[in-house]
Amino acid sequence: VILVSVDTLRADHLPAYGYRGVETPGLDALARDSVVFDNALSPVPLTLPAHTSLFTGLNPYQHGVRDNVGYRLSSGTTTLATFLGQHGYATGGAVSAFVLDHATGIAAGFDDYRDDVEMRASAEAMGQVQRKGAVTEKLLETWIGGLPADKPFLAFLHLYEPHSPYDPPEPFRSRYASKPYDGEIAAADAVVGEFLGFLKAKRIYDKAIVVFLSDHGEGLSDHGEDEHGIFLYREDLRVPLLIKLPGNARAGERFGAPAGLVDVFPTVAALLGEKAPSGLAGEPLLSGGSRTSPERRLYSETLYPRLHFGWSDLASLTDGRYQYIEAPRPELYDWTKDPGEKSDLAGGLPPAFRSMRTQLLATQRPLQTPGAADKETIKKLASLGYLTARSPDAAATDLPDPKDLIQTLGR
Repeated sequence: VILVSVDTLRADHLPAYGYRGVETPGLDALARDSVVFDNALSPVPLTLPAHTSLFTGLNPYQHGVRDNVGYRLSSGTTTLATFLGQHGYATGGAVSAFVLDHATGIAAGFDDYRDDVEMRASAEAMGQVQRKGAVTEKLLETWIGGLPADKPFLAFLHLYEPHSPYDPPEPFRSRYASKPYDGEIAAADAVVGEFLGFLKAKRIYDKAIVVFLSDHGEGLSDHGEDEHGIFLYREDLRVPLLIKLPGNARAGERFGAPAGLVDVFPTVAALLGEKAPSGLAGEPLLSGGSRTSPERRLYSETLYPRLHFGWSDLASLTDGRYQYIEAPRPELYDWTKDPGEKSDLAGGLPPAFRSMRTQLLATQRPLQTPGAADKETIKKLASLGYLTARSPDAAATDLPDPKDLIQTLGR
């Protein structure tokens, strides 16, 4: 089982999803061999909680990791790595940014987890607690190469290239001089292509389940946010999701119904003929055909505005047609007709608005507060652009709407 996560990658910036502004030959080839999910969503536009949902199959309010700083996954939580380890799999991972450090609990169940990303002395403030994806990829290659040929394994590769600051290496810096975000995507694609080539050379690729995804998207100023964490619009939540089955079974199929990162754990378990733990938010996507339907509603949230700025937190539900965003001024979008989510339908109080709002308000979502973080952790996360979290007032109800204050974010 091969799991590849490219951080901060918008689905609509990949040729596999119709974009023509970047060349990604590695991912194009993988997409041809895969089942492609056109409307896969992240449960939270932040690296650590999104990956925690990926590995646990739980929504953030269930696993309790609500932000990149101040939270740790409970040691008793079953992850995909612990689950497969219990079924005889070797488990190895290599990550490219400090935010996925093992101290957060995200490494639970991994026999080998390469998170040794060190702070580098530099005048540059941003992006100094990450390493080049090519280096991370070679670390995982080495681990896989050291396994017995007949040993089943889970391998997790995490690349950080599209995350800000956008500084792609050559030749992508020159090739995408006016679009550095796309240049970072092209650089990440080259690493993915190298890794897939290694799997093919080792005769692993054909018999493997390969899952490719991102943890969340990027604002790119579509709604006034340059990066991610504040809003829950589709540019922040929609991610690529490709699942390549052994022997390229079902290659070329596409599903348009909603799917989530929470579905990866139960999907992999079902594909291996194993029963996933009970109580997961996710469901298997490919056992006997996709079980997802237009009526299914996927949950997403962000506490980032509340924890870091004292603004209101946001939550949303998305089905096969609508996205409802719970905010001081709630929003509703028909993303099938308005994929850029520019026309808010909430003012007309349509049935979808009332139904989704009622469902979300009835959902028990405890507000876990962040714990204290040590100074070194704060320093490293700050170098990646993350601000220190603070404990919110759980009783506060009249917090500002992030929509009204997004223009102050730069300052």
